[in-house]
Amino acid sequence: MFSKTAPIWLLLLTIWVIPVQAEKISFKQVAIGLEDGVVLLDMVEEYELNETMLEALHSGVPLTFETRLDLARDGAFFWQKDLVKLRLRKVLSYHPLASQYEVHALTEDSRQQFVTLAAALRALGDIRSHKIIAVEKLDPDAYYQVTIRTHLDITELPLPLRPLAYLAPSWHLESRVYEWLLKP
Repeated sequence: MFSKTAPIWLLLLTIWVIPVQAEKISFKQVAIGLEDGVVLLDMVEEYELNETMLEALHSGVPLTFETRLDLARDGAFFWQKDLVKLRLRKVLSYHPLASQYEVHALTEDSRQQFVTLAAALRALGDIRSHKIIAVEKLDPDAYYQVTIRTHLDITELPLPLRPLAYLAPSWHLESRVYEWLLKP
């Protein structure tokens, strides 16, 4: 038979075995270019929301997504500061009275309205000509590590929903880490 502590171990084992991240955000296109002395980012991501998120969205819960871009000199030690730490945040919401979806880019403070979820998800994953850094701040002889990752920001969910979202794997939505070397 099991001892009194056995159910706790079984629960921990069950939590450990459940996958905590199903990839539903994927990078379709990522490009970094130079224009007028500034390094720019163009990116297209594809979002696939699960039933839990769709139900919450259609019930009036806004979903906040954060794309993180970090740029550091290649081979830098962990205590050395990154040259760039960008946080691009977008909020996807649904307005039932108007039957419209809205994408609010918090970084640029712009809003777009869409009739379909598919169009809103395309806009959510579309980043064009976003300034990263002035090329004069980069050493032309050095390589730089660029890392990009996008995730659903659970901390922006309504307070009563957060504990469930932290524990339920269906709320853990993030992309893989996309990284490459850049030479100016």
